[in-house]
Amino acid sequence: MESIASVLSLGFLIAVIIAIVFGVKWFKARKDKSGDNYKKNKKRTIITLVVMVVCLVGGSLAQNEADAEEQAAIEARDKKNYKGEKEKFVTMYSILGPTVEDLSKKEIDEWGNAIDNSDDDFDVDATIDGIEKKHSEDIDSVEKEIETLHKADQKIQDNSYASEKDKKTVHSAYLNLKHFANHATDISGSYNDFSDEHNDMDQKTADSMEELQDL
Repeated sequence: MESIASVLSLGFLIAVIIAIVFGVKWFKARKDKSGDNYKKNKKRTIITLVVMVVCLVGGSLAQNEADAEEQAAIEARDKKNYKGEKEKFVTMYSILGPTVEDLSKKEIDEWGNAIDNSDDDFDVDATIDGIEKKHSEDIDSVEKEIETLHKADQKIQDNSYASEKDKKTVHSAYLNLKHFANHATDISGSYNDFSDEHNDMDQKTADSMEELQDL
C-alpha cells in the first residue's frame, strides 16, 4: 500500500504540472472559443484535473491503508516483545532487590558495630567513607544494574501493547528499587535514619515484587 500511495502521489504532482500547462494554453486561446486549440486544451485540462482528483483521493486512501497496516505491524511486534520485556524486568528485579537489601544490611551492621566500638570522638563521616570504600565494587555493580533496569523499564513504557496499569506498576517498582539502591550506594544521614529508611524502602521493594509477579 505504501508503494501505491507513493505512485499516486507522484501521479498527482505530474497531473498538477500538466494541468497548469494545459490551463495556461486554454486561457491563452480563450479569445477563440470556437477554435480547435481552445477546445482541445479545455478538454485536456478537465481530464487532467479529474486525474488529479483521482490521484489525490486514491493516494489518501492508500496512505491511510498503509498507515493502518504499519500500526497493526507495530502492535503485533509490541505484543510479541512485551512478554519477553516483562519477564526480563521481573527477573532482574528479583535478583537486584535482594542484592540491594543485603548491601544495605551489611552497611547498617558495620555502622552499628563502629558506633558500639567507638569512643566519644566517633567520626560519622570517616565511618561512612570507610563503609563505602569497603563495598565500592558492590556499589558500582548495583549502580550499573539499576541503569540496566531503567532501560528495561523504558522499553515497557514505550511498548504500545502494554496497558497503562502494567506500565504504572512496572515504573513504580523501578522507582522503589532505584530509591533503595540510592540509599545503599550513597550513605547519608544518621545511623537511626539510615536504618529506618532501609526498613521502609525494603518493604516497598518487596511489595512491588509481589505486584510484578501478578502481572
